[in-house]
Amino acid sequence: MNNHTIKVGDYIVLQKQNYKKLHKFNKPNSTVNLGKDTINLSGIEGSHYFSIFRMIAKGTKKSKEYHLELSKEAVNLIEEIGLKTSGTDNRNIYDDGRSQKLSANEISELKCDSNSASEIVETLITNSNTFHNKTEFSQAKYLKKKEKKYFEYIQILKPNLRTITEILYKLDPSKVQGVRIDTLSQIITFSNISSEGNHLLYDSGSNGLIAAALLSAMGPQCNGKLVHMHPGNMSQKQALLAMNFSLDHYNKCISVNVYSALRQVYQGCDTNTVESVEGTTNLKRKAEENIEHESKIPKLEDSTLISESCDINEVTETPPKKPKWHFDNIAASEILSKKVDSLVVVCKEDPQNIFLELITFVKPGRPFVIYYSVAEPLQNLYMTLKSLSNVAALKLTNNWMRNYQILPERTHPEVMMNGSSGFLLTGYVLK
Repeated sequence: MNNHTIKVGDYIVLQKQNYKKLHKFNKPNSTVNLGKDTINLSGIEGSHYFSIFRMIAKGTKKSKEYHLELSKEAVNLIEEIGLKTSGTDNRNIYDDGRSQKLSANEISELKCDSNSASEIVETLITNSNTFHNKTEFSQAKYLKKKEKKYFEYIQILKPNLRTITEILYKLDPSKVQGVRIDTLSQIITFSNISSEGNHLLYDSGSNGLIAAALLSAMGPQCNGKLVHMHPGNMSQKQALLAMNFSLDHYNKCISVNVYSALRQVYQGCDTNTVESVEGTTNLKRKAEENIEHESKIPKLEDSTLISESCDINEVTETPPKKPKWHFDNIAASEILSKKVDSLVVVCKEDPQNIFLELITFVKPGRPFVIYYSVAEPLQNLYMTLKSLSNVAALKLTNNWMRNYQILPERTHPEVMMNGSSGFLLTGYVLK
């Protein structure tokens, strides 16, 4: 049951109506901002995920500070108030600004004195000259608008891949390279992720979303590994950490710098042989020559301890402690030397050199997937691969998805939405 209860240190998703926010629950009495509201989370520890909490104002509602109280369900404002009488049409209703009898100051005082949102809205309806003359649809629309303004319930959800993808994509699509949930599902499908295989990912900036998706598809009991290559000194892991993986499951992902890891792979090769290969890519040359990654990390020199009572020649040496990335590079190179079962490339730079270098580590008959936000670089790579004999079943595709509002007599596509979510080049390695 521990996986179903809220614990300190976990990532949680707070949902208020259609708005969702990803938050790390660091301390029992921590606070989080939802719009203009500041909410104290001291009452949620130990509660079950998907529990509903009512926002109770601390002091006056003008302060916009709330604490949470566990509730059985969120009250629907329309059902609680009930629509009794309505008009046949709105032709005789004029918006002259005088339909509401209460002044702005009186409404502000009402917010402080009332105990619930329904009390506030019922008072507004009672003092409205035009509400009862509106049509049933107009009344429901009015209540929905007021419910959004005075809604006092939030639900705490357990993070999953779909929720995290939707939150990050809605927040800023460029932060996840425009990868939408439908495109993410296609990447997982085409790469044929399995729990027993080793998989290779190159990701240059999706906030860890692709790594989280692949590791989630491998499952918590997987025997394989995911080699997560990135171009910088540190990998982006926000989405990966937000999944709340167990430590054993999380350690199945080995994050390494691409140049440092490739140099580790080529160190065991004959130098003359590597240099004599014609057409060596820029990526390989940078992997062999680049020492900038390690040089930025301070190395400990052998320390010498000299005792005054001992002879000057008697010294004690402490061996330098090697950093974690050194062991990660060794582990990744061992996996790459045995070759992997699939390759996924999601990058901001031109994918051609990256893919042509990394494809040498893929077993014959295994799939590869390359994602890019626009089509032109993938079209060029498609033509390059068509002239080679080591790949097959090349296919360049893109997803187009449109959301629909489904309501009685009001079903229509969403007006404002992004139609495209990048392009995929997929295929299989022959040799």
